Amino acid sequence: MSRNTIQVTVSRFDPSVDREPYLQTYEVPFVEGMSVLEALDYIYEHLDGSLAYYAHAACRQGICGRCTALINGKPSLLCQTLVEGDLVVEPLANADVVRDLVYQRRRK
Repeated sequence: MSRNTIQVTVSRFDPSVDREPYLQTYEVPFVEGMSVLEALDYIYEHLDGSLAYYAHAACRQGICGRCTALINGKPSLLCQTLVEGDLVVEPLANADVVRDLVYQRRRK
């Protein structure tokens, strides 16, 4: 990848304010080897401190699964998925969104 930045599109939703989820896009500096979690950290720290996500998932080693989200339509771990280009990050479909990418899994 030769680009210096990537576009990270994130599902935003605060049920206390918003009627429906919406997508918001951020421009993030690309660093070779960065994870999706690191891209979200950049957004939170430099562009939008209101973004809600599992910022520092307990393990950061792909063990706990707490940071699972849809990344470009595929369930993946934010902490283990490396950025290879523009991203769309959304909560899992089978979850109740608390806010943005923070959710509770539905019980069967």
